Amino acid sequence: MIADIPALLSAAHKYDAELGAFLRDLVRIPTVNGRDPEAPLAARIQAEARRLGLESRLVALQEDRPNVLVTYGSGPDGFALIGHMDTVAEGDPASWSSPPFAANLKEGRIIGRGAADNKAGIACGLYTLALLRELNLIDPSRQQAVVAGVVDEESGACSQLGVRHLLDSGELQAKGAIYAYTSDIVCIGHRGLLRLGLTAHGQSVHAGLAEWHNHSMGANAVMALAALLLKLESLKVPAAPPPGFEHLGFTITPGTIFRGGSFPSIVPDSATTMVDIRLLPGQPSKTVLERVQELISTVEHERPRISIEMKITVDTPGAAIPTDHPLATLAQDYTEVVLGRRWPAAGAGPANEGYMLIGAGIPTLCGFGPTGGNPHAPDEWVAVESLPATVAIFAGIIHDYLNLPKGE
Repeated sequence: MIADIPALLSAAHKYDAELGAFLRDLVRIPTVNGRDPEAPLAARIQAEARRLGLESRLVALQEDRPNVLVTYGSGPDGFALIGHMDTVAEGDPASWSSPPFAANLKEGRIIGRGAADNKAGIACGLYTLALLRELNLIDPSRQQAVVAGVVDEESGACSQLGVRHLLDSGELQAKGAIYAYTSDIVCIGHRGLLRLGLTAHGQSVHAGLAEWHNHSMGANAVMALAALLLKLESLKVPAAPPPGFEHLGFTITPGTIFRGGSFPSIVPDSATTMVDIRLLPGQPSKTVLERVQELISTVEHERPRISIEMKITVDTPGAAIPTDHPLATLAQDYTEVVLGRRWPAAGAGPANEGYMLIGAGIPTLCGFGPTGGNPHAPDEWVAVESLPATVAIFAGIIHDYLNLPKGE
């Protein structure tokens, strides 16, 4: 079942100018995680919702970091379009071709931090609700479409403030959802993220003393941690990839951050590092942690007076829906008809909050939306021409999905 494509596209293109202007406004409001609260962006989203005649409300655990929910319809059968309002930092402005928050338009692209990740998805979401209402694509008495602008995703996709709070409080309920990232695949899920902080404790001593030369005193925490990182670099933990994840696997990146030492002539008694580990859906973190602990014990045994602590800072599971789930196949159908190419159904390498939604029983595309690039990098961008097409595709998917025969 596919909605009237020409009618969808024609109606969506009427919003071209205001949709692009709205997205540029969103990019111009900095919401760097840990630096800028999301409240001003939530206010701008609510203002646009009012202008479009859509209802909205704020749901917050922290007043300056509210989630914003924009809705059309009030029925029990719901569909959610989700985008996070926070971004990573812009980095060195000199590495950008234009100021990171200027939202300049260049060669058909809006350039700016957050344009692709994830503000374009929010902008498309609001105009999708307007299109659903304009074309009477859902029955508001029995169906509902919601756009959720959520906070604090960039803290590691494990925040209690955003999606987790909306689910636990019952504020977000749906039969299906799309996390509206820019993409060129129908993202059925994502790998998990296990992030470890390792701290080595040694014994400091003057590097010129005989006691250090003859090994009766001192223990170099930096070298102990370096030895552990080299062992971790070779760590293999086999796991069978589920369908859609054949191009991905277990990945460990030791030493993404490293600090140690206090003075050139002092044997360092402390060193810290971070380790980034990516897990396949269904691959338990417990198995990996056991292997890491074995390597820690080996280094401690090899190096007297050394002890190493391990702290888990993020433990986010992978998650996925089947490649043939109706939500995935509908998305593929629409990309084929609207964009001329059937996007593959595949998993994503980076983690996001899709696992929370799938874990709550909400089938979710964990990344599907307009065309863009350079997330977390200079000159992040989104293609303006992809915005109305995305609105049309979102509206068609919601119409078809909420009207599937029972049992599909």
